[in-house]
Amino acid sequence: MENISNNYIEEAIETLADSIGIKDNVDDQKIISLIRQKKVKEGIKEIAKCLELPIEISLSYVPKGYHPGTTNNFQSTHLVKTDWRGRGSEGITAQVFIPGYLPMYGTSGLNNFSISVRVSENCADSPATFIAIMAHELSHIVLHSLWHKEKDNEIYTDITAMMLGFSNIIKNGRKVIKTSTSTDYGFFSNTTTTTTEATTYGYLSDDNFNFAFNKIAEILNRYKQGKNKLIGKIKELTKKVKKNRKTMLYFQKYLEYVDKNLSRKMSQKDGYKISTFHQAGYTDEFEQAIRKTENELKQFNNFVQNLNHYSENIFGTIKQYEEKIRVAGNDLNEKHERLKADVGVLKRHVSFGYKLKIFAGINFGNRLK
Repeated sequence: MENISNNYIEEAIETLADSIGIKDNVDDQKIISLIRQKKVKEGIKEIAKCLELPIEISLSYVPKGYHPGTTNNFQSTHLVKTDWRGRGSEGITAQVFIPGYLPMYGTSGLNNFSISVRVSENCADSPATFIAIMAHELSHIVLHSLWHKEKDNEIYTDITAMMLGFSNIIKNGRKVIKTSTSTDYGFFSNTTTTTTEATTYGYLSDDNFNFAFNKIAEILNRYKQGKNKLIGKIKELTKKVKKNRKTMLYFQKYLEYVDKNLSRKMSQKDGYKISTFHQAGYTDEFEQAIRKTENELKQFNNFVQNLNHYSENIFGTIKQYEEKIRVAGNDLNEKHERLKADVGVLKRHVSFGYKLKIFAGINFGNRLK
């Protein structure tokens, strides 16, 4: 295997991050289940889906031990890189046909676009290995559909699959260890020989792979920390909205009570203040602020719920949303303090029993009248 420096691997990761970003690791159990059930085409479609390739698969099989050639415009030539003998005759083979008129990645032209795939009959023998190989092969489609300058570079293709969510499954499936035992029976004693054959799939050395795996995990962790921080701020803002809603409800219910139970003991100052509560549109700015923030929260929640593909642009959006949340939170805090002061004025003229009733209704869902 050609010696590649880890500096080259790091440069490849940085270059690919600019064009394809980085995704959360794929939940591979569904794909593994499909492969084990010999639903190979369905499994390949799931792999393609994870790579954001909404393509149709035209599948054909070749015999176990088939050595890929360069005919018929199929992409890969030799996916089994090494075993302890320097050969991989029993390895799993997969090839993908890449047409010259491939639509651009991310466009509707790829929807149900037919891609021819050729796999060996033994592809289901090791589901994790097959998924690792197939993710590599379909990553050629990703790079070719982007017209990436390294679209024919096998190292970049391996790293593409890792960055688009297949790091863990590749780690689990890139090596297949087979152990066999044979015994020679002699006149005085028997001799038992154990042979271990290790086949490595892909184009990265162990050192290169481990470096790439850790580097990608480091970048992904940075993005996910940003996502989790945003989720925390969304939760905080949601609590503030609920608190404002509660205070608004207290205000409305207490005002209804005071209007029906006018007290002669009310001070002139409180009376004047309460009279302002009846001005047209007095609570409009409170309501508008709450509704505006609720609409923004829907946007923020939709964003984080669907966020599993990261880039510097996405990270910038996270920072923008954090700032919007900060501004909205400060606005709600200011309005809440003002409304809470109004509730305090009304509360002085509300009976203890009614206060308990409203408290139970707001906090425990009892009916409010």
